[in-house]
Amino acid sequence: MSKKIEKISLFKDVWSKFPTGVSIITTIDDSKSYHGMTAASVTSVSLDPLLILVVVGAKRKSHDFIKLSGVFALNFLTKDQANIANYFAHSQSNYNDRDLDFEKNTFSTLKGVPIIKKSLAIMKCEVFNDIIAGDHTIFIGKVNEVIFSDDEPLVWSDRNYGQFIPSR
Repeated sequence: MSKKIEKISLFKDVWSKFPTGVSIITTIDDSKSYHGMTAASVTSVSLDPLLILVVVGAKRKSHDFIKLSGVFALNFLTKDQANIANYFAHSQSNYNDRDLDFEKNTFSTLKGVPIIKKSLAIMKCEVFNDIIAGDHTIFIGKVNEVIFSDDEPLVWSDRNYGQFIPSR
């Protein structure tokens, strides 16, 4: 194994130990079809204006759809939505691989932008800026709409799903 591959593997191992919420980035293509991808690299950026960032691999289909449409939604999943995270974690190689019945039951819309039904939280965004960073793009989104529920989040750590247990 080359030193570069070993370093990448170690890098991934380190980040796998960092617990994070599970999110799906959703967007739309030019034919109005819905698309989603599971993402771990998301965070808040600014309160004035309300800005968030999502990091999308340049080779992911959603990357070009976000770039072209200029809109996306960030959907935080609940503890009962691991099946949705798994579905969107693997990019479908073509439209024939998509489970359209599953997607029909999973997606809804918020002012024309696809969202994941029954999510913990949803932020509908328009692209404010995008920055190329290696083999990914950092999309900074201006938040236009927020939906929030009081459900429990789905958590990802050590390459496994779990849930947050309050210390009370």
